[in-house]
Amino acid sequence: MSGEHLKIGRINKGTVIDHIDAGYAITILTLTGLDKSPNLMTIGVNVPSYKYKKKDIVKIENVFLNDVQMQKIAILSSNATISLIDNFQVIEKKKVSIPKVIEKIIVCVNKTCISNSNKEPITSEFIVLEEKPLKIQCAYCDRIYDIDEIIFGSKEKIEKKATQDYQL
Repeated sequence: MSGEHLKIGRINKGTVIDHIDAGYAITILTLTGLDKSPNLMTIGVNVPSYKYKKKDIVKIENVFLNDVQMQKIAILSSNATISLIDNFQVIEKKKVSIPKVIEKIIVCVNKTCISNSNKEPITSEFIVLEEKPLKIQCAYCDRIYDIDEIIFGSKEKIEKKATQDYQL
């Protein structure tokens, strides 16, 4: 972007989640638990992008993501990239990728699905049918879900839906 200034400032050390699908930054922060971080965080929503027209971006100091957090980001926004920053420099950059099989982090809402049984030691498992738009299928009951129907969590702890509600 020659001739333009950065709209979102640089960070000294931490993580930059870039190329998030527009409108999903807050959802990603909530579902990854990053919204609870006491560290400095910069969030850009609907930032102009040459490639995607609009994108969201999150910069968070002194935080590095774990595999589960990165998998949740991939499920919500398969275009996202993760950059690890040290001394204001990118030391590693990776594109998130949706695994072919998603285990343990999504709950099947079918009450009769064996993955919801407290009598069986089975964890949830979903097969990715399509990446864009995301379509997954429960490996046990065959129910098919799209992005707006996904609930993150486990049998013991159901977290939140993947949709973002705006409140004014």
